[in-house]
Amino acid sequence: MKILFVYPNIVESPKDISTGLGILSAVCREKGHETFLIDSSFGISDAEILERAKKFNPNLIAVTTATNDFEYACKISNLLKKHLNVPILVGGFHPTIAPEEVISKECFDILCIGEGEEALIELVESLEKKKINKKIKNLWFKDKDNKGEIKIIKNPLRPLFQNLNKLPFPDRELFDYKKYLEWNHRTFSVISTRGCPYHCTYCINHFLTKMYRGKGKYVRFRSVGNLLQEIKQSIKIYQEYIKNIEFYDDTFTLDKERVKEFCKKYPKEIGLPFNLNVRVNAVDSKMLKSLKKAGCVRVSIGIESGDYYIRNKILKRNMTDKQIIQTFKEAKEAGLKTYAFNMVGIPFETKESIKKTIDLNRKCQPDYVGVSIFNAFKGTEIYEICKKNNWLKKDYAKSYFRESNLNHPNFNISELRRIRNSFGFKVFISYRPLRALIDLIDRNLSRINSYIFLRSKIIEKLKLLRK
Repeated sequence: MKILFVYPNIVESPKDISTGLGILSAVCREKGHETFLIDSSFGISDAEILERAKKFNPNLIAVTTATNDFEYACKISNLLKKHLNVPILVGGFHPTIAPEEVISKECFDILCIGEGEEALIELVESLEKKKINKKIKNLWFKDKDNKGEIKIIKNPLRPLFQNLNKLPFPDRELFDYKKYLEWNHRTFSVISTRGCPYHCTYCINHFLTKMYRGKGKYVRFRSVGNLLQEIKQSIKIYQEYIKNIEFYDDTFTLDKERVKEFCKKYPKEIGLPFNLNVRVNAVDSKMLKSLKKAGCVRVSIGIESGDYYIRNKILKRNMTDKQIIQTFKEAKEAGLKTYAFNMVGIPFETKESIKKTIDLNRKCQPDYVGVSIFNAFKGTEIYEICKKNNWLKKDYAKSYFRESNLNHPNFNISELRRIRNSFGFKVFISYRPLRALIDLIDRNLSRINSYIFLRSKIIEKLKLLRK
């Protein structure tokens, strides 16, 4: 069987592979199937899409989509549907949280809710037998009744995949992975967990924990040995292209014993500098020092809002200013760089609220500041709040940095862009004036691909000169 995967990635920066598609491809290849990818991350024309798809001549097309790239996923799928007479399967975050909306699109024949590894293999095996099994768990199928009208067969969810060590490593060769590594300053990204125990109102984890209730443990960890094996295997393949490691887990430090084991083994087996995400109430000074000793360079920490009411009552982050400031302080004392995540345009937020966020960042003095414009996603608690208040726009936003799907009562989108573009400057100017100026330039030019590429090359040259 030949499976054509489609990655309709329109994210501005940073660009990275879809780990989910990588694992699905690896699962298919383990069973002897052939896979190919159409990847839009670095730009692709409709003509190129068609040419590559026709040349591969697939038996099945599998599309992944998040909310922001859903419109583009539909466009590509419609294009392929018009020229290729094969079923199109759609999966990913958006089909999981909005299945009725997604399956209603004419371009999609089958929809996958939740984890797709086992469901995809069962589907492929049934296609090989020339008779689609329409009872596969996690999958919805379009079918026709006796009158010729379309009906949807909605199969139940299967239990969550519990032993992540049994999954193959993502098939990075499916992608032009060397190009991704160059784009991301030779940083190799990896994920070691599935699920998150926290219930922030803007995240779909709360929805997923409810959806999977009774279907097995939701938060699952790969073993340290399995994780290091993947990194070593990739370093062997890509060698000089990998200089840093980035752990993309929402919160890497959830399991203290696992972190201890990691800090002991990583320096001996890998030894490359790495970055990861931590949460204020899921890390301590001792752990930060251990991570630094193991080779950690930077930790990313969510502030999100400096307004206590917005952060804890609206977003349900459940952390105080004091805890946030202390965590940044402890990270600095451990010798780590810090990156602060923030949002602007949150429901009920005011100019005074955003001023508090800027002030809290100044007190934390992060080395890097990230700022996104708030978007409400289906399946989240905050989406329902926005819906109740008639704040939702008709269309989804395509960018987390320049757009919002909210008609905010206190801001228009132009104001939010200006606030975002000057946010870092206002934070850094109090303690790092030169960094403030660089940040202001970056915010206003970062959407221009040629600027990002040129800037990365200049930074590389400067590093070489320092040596």
